[in-house]
Amino acid sequence: MIRKRRKIRLKYKKERVLLSDVLPYELPVIFSNRYFYRFLVSNGVKLENHTLSWKAEIGKDAQAILDFMFAPYCSTSILGQANNSIALREKTPVSIPFLFKVKHKPHKYRRLALIHPANQLEIVTFYEKYKSLILYNSSMDKFSLRHPERVACFFYYKDRLHHTLLGKKMDKLELFFNEYENLKTYFSYKEYSNIYKFYEDYRYQNAEKRFEHLHKFDVQSCFDSIYSHSIAWAICGGKEEFKKQFKANGESFAEEWDRIMQRMNYNETNGILVGPEFSRIFAEVILQYVDRRVMAILKEEGYVVNEHYACYRYVDDFFFYYNDPNVLDLAMSSFESLLHEYKLSISKENSVDNERPFITPISMAKIKIDSLLTSTLKLYSVNDQDDLGKDNEELEERDKVAFDVEKVKQALECKDYIYVNSREFNRSFKSLMIENNVTGKDIMNYTLAVTASKLERLLKKIDRNIFVLRRAIDEHYEENECRKKLVSVEKMMLRYLVGILDVIFFLYSDCKRVNTTLKMMNILNDIIIYVSGKYECKDGHSVSRFSSSLKDEVFRKIQNEISIVFKTTKFDLNAQIETLFFLITIKSMPRQYRLDAAMLEQYLQDARGKRIDPSNLNALSIVILLYYYGNAAIYDSYKKWLLEGINNKYNNVNLPDLRKDAELMVLTLDLLACPYISHNDRKQICNKMQISEQQQRLMEKYFRRHKFMFTKWTNVDLTKELGAKVSQEVYT
Repeated sequence: MIRKRRKIRLKYKKERVLLSDVLPYELPVIFSNRYFYRFLVSNGVKLENHTLSWKAEIGKDAQAILDFMFAPYCSTSILGQANNSIALREKTPVSIPFLFKVKHKPHKYRRLALIHPANQLEIVTFYEKYKSLILYNSSMDKFSLRHPERVACFFYYKDRLHHTLLGKKMDKLELFFNEYENLKTYFSYKEYSNIYKFYEDYRYQNAEKRFEHLHKFDVQSCFDSIYSHSIAWAICGGKEEFKKQFKANGESFAEEWDRIMQRMNYNETNGILVGPEFSRIFAEVILQYVDRRVMAILKEEGYVVNEHYACYRYVDDFFFYYNDPNVLDLAMSSFESLLHEYKLSISKENSVDNERPFITPISMAKIKIDSLLTSTLKLYSVNDQDDLGKDNEELEERDKVAFDVEKVKQALECKDYIYVNSREFNRSFKSLMIENNVTGKDIMNYTLAVTASKLERLLKKIDRNIFVLRRAIDEHYEENECRKKLVSVEKMMLRYLVGILDVIFFLYSDCKRVNTTLKMMNILNDIIIYVSGKYECKDGHSVSRFSSSLKDEVFRKIQNEISIVFKTTKFDLNAQIETLFFLITIKSMPRQYRLDAAMLEQYLQDARGKRIDPSNLNALSIVILLYYYGNAAIYDSYKKWLLEGINNKYNNVNLPDLRKDAELMVLTLDLLACPYISHNDRKQICNKMQISEQQQRLMEKYFRRHKFMFTKWTNVDLTKELGAKVSQEVYT
């Protein structure tokens, strides 16, 4: 049967902006706004008209948390307030964003931002107040391929591997935070949530029929170059029109948007923060104005869109189709002039001309990758009827199906097999890259995404016969024959899974970036839950899918491959988290497969072979390491080293800025919730942040009841957390 996506109506809460639009995609999977969202909603926290308010019945422990978050901006202490509201000392909560870098291009980094919780709450109010104007001003353009269309009313999910193969039922209470697509953004988008969908669309192919030439270009350092005041120019019809007609009073939509972008960026007007969705919407409004002006200029010269040319834009990437070179010259001079007006420019480095047929080396490489993966991730059928593209029978209803003797006979007679020659695959892949002149950065995200999808479907297919054989043994039907067959199948599966692990880690070695690491984690998790899976038997007990020896060999293989990654990768203080993400995967496995402590210490060394200064670690690296160390005795000395670094980290920030610093604010809240450090350890941190002993005890009391704020320290369902990232990636 075909498993359709299920649609569930969202219960509208304005605070859900926090779940979708304020965090960068590249955060660790154990880090989210889920519990911050719950804190605000359950305590009725609002920031409106320069006033912070909360429910009258709020507990003192929650009040202590709120006081800590907003103390820099409030006229008096919240703790002990008789009223349930307080005016802001500063009308505008100005903060220092937490900036962290990830690898982008060879020797280049992308700087991403996590904003202060106070500013996150401010965005909630801004979206609620101006959502209609945001939609209006970002849906006026014929070029744009990605812009908000309406407030999202539904989210969609489909059962994935862990539900099917582990027999888990969907938890309705937690469904909101489970596998979703629509919660990636507060708004529903038109037309494309991800750029790769454009390449598959009829418009891309239709343009090729009508136009001989394609000019691709993008905006140079778009987000870093945007002048925040320019939002008012775009909304008011241009810079000159703004000067003529606009009278600043501080209350307009454009002014408020301008100010909020400045406040979360320490009052900086040059550049906007990179990573959050709200920044992309901000840029979208500005670029839509540029698009409309270019289209008007071309029309004045007799060039009509979709007749003399076609132009599509995805965020800051442009695709301009044409036949007449004159229309291109006019369009590019217009784009350059208008972008310059907004302190932006076209990247000459990334400007490319293509002739029909519009197929790039990357596109050609992807076609060959599809073919290579299809032949690799394949079930070889003796009847030659196998097709991974056809719909598969789902297994979640298996326990309701009566025992079928005929299926057992078919399973015993089945000679289908799977096999991968990892060496041959790796050679073929290297040849493919050389022949098409592409790099790992160009194709690795795509390759790993396709691998994950095909592998998941293949494992489901293989599992049909394994389940039937296990069910037969449970029914005492042909037990000896079924056990022999299972032994044979298990040997085949072990060889295949080991081969696949060789393949994906070979691929990863050429492109160690956050996005590829997340995709690797997804594949590894699918394999882990598959080999760990159990079937429910008729008498209520469960039986493992595979033997303990197979699980051990697969887990050892994963452990060894991740160890090699750490041994062959130097820790980069400029881009700290890429490789560290694997520690989250390792911790999802049984304890005996943890990484060797000495090997991890070697990874955290500088070029001279000395431990790096832990005060230089950012908050994300700190929480990943603390999460991994946990309470394991073998890591006690490393945890002590890390805690010393954390204390020194607080010394590096000027006292007036401590609570305005988004990194220290988030880190402190997470450390107060962390079960792996002592009360005295937390006390030292609280002293640095000027938190009284009474307030510390109240905050610790809150976290004993509610567990977390940003980092989920315990009981991590890695499958669920990885599922929460599905379809959140804007760029591919």
